[in-house]
Amino acid sequence: MNEQEFEERWHENRRTLLQNDAEWRQLQDSYKMSSGADWLLFAIPVVAGIASFNYVPLSSEILKWLISVAITIVCFAICVWIKTLVSGTKSADEIERRVKEEFKESMHNS
Repeated sequence: MNEQEFEERWHENRRTLLQNDAEWRQLQDSYKMSSGADWLLFAIPVVAGIASFNYVPLSSEILKWLISVAITIVCFAICVWIKTLVSGTKSADEIERRVKEEFKESMHNS
């Protein structure tokens, strides 16, 4: 089987193979908000945005809103990063690469 045939087979079966992998399912579940800590992590950006609006020393209402939105987005990115560190799972790319290699080996062995 050449590389192009393998890639076609991989694209046909990718979703099924990933859904059958326990580590992939664990990663998918880690994105769900399942505990109070998750809700707290995602509430922090909202609180930071609202609080920053009151403390930004500008007279322009539009600039205050823009700065508050920027602070909210940065805080959200930091909270998502913290959640991925705490969950302790591999990245989706690493898991997909592993599953693809296992599939490739099984195709060559059969």
